[in-house]
Amino acid sequence: MISTLVTLCAVVIMFALANWQLHRGLDKAQRIQSIASVSSNASLSLERVLTLDKDIQDLPVSFTGAIDPQKIFLVDNRIHQGRPGFDVYGVAQGQTQNVLINFGWVAGNSMRNDLPQVILPNTLSGALGRVVEPTDNPMITETATQEAIWPKVIQQVDIHFIEQVIKLELPPFVITLTDSSDGFIRNWQPVVMPPEKHYAYAVQWMGLGIAAFLVYFFALRARFRAAHKKGSHEQHE
Repeated sequence: MISTLVTLCAVVIMFALANWQLHRGLDKAQRIQSIASVSSNASLSLERVLTLDKDIQDLPVSFTGAIDPQKIFLVDNRIHQGRPGFDVYGVAQGQTQNVLINFGWVAGNSMRNDLPQVILPNTLSGALGRVVEPTDNPMITETATQEAIWPKVIQQVDIHFIEQVIKLELPPFVITLTDSSDGFIRNWQPVVMPPEKHYAYAVQWMGLGIAAFLVYFFALRARFRAAHKKGSHEQHE
């Protein structure tokens, strides 16, 4: 009985993981197709993006505004080519709205408490980027406080938390700059793992689930046959 429950639980979990990977792959494929469709469009202004009712994820943006060079957020544990560093975020003021800007990646120093020296421009004029809606990872615990200490190291981009720190209202998205700039590495990758890899994982989990079920099925059938032969033998005696 216990072996049956364990096997059924394992098979259900494996099938659930296969289904999850499949849907992840489909979502990635849909996003890649969406990016390809909007990439041919002209860049929009921040003010135009704010008026749209449709999905704005990955839309191209051309931004002009003033930057507060003091309010710098460093998102920790960002890896580029095997080297740890930070994603640099700053607060910009457009014509009608403040917005969070992702300037790109900078390398960290050998000592963790020795933060890199980051210099932001005072203004951006016609800077090109993409609209990115940050996702909240419940597995990440924020270690930063709301004290105005700059630069501020944070664990993930939480718009609500950043609003509380800077005492300003922000839209629920970030402009991730994509054009080149000295001092920052910009390698915008909206889809890190391709859909094909998710599909491969889905096939693997499905195969493991089927294999586990077959092993249990044949083991159970062999047990029933052995019990049946034993019973027949005892009746003949």
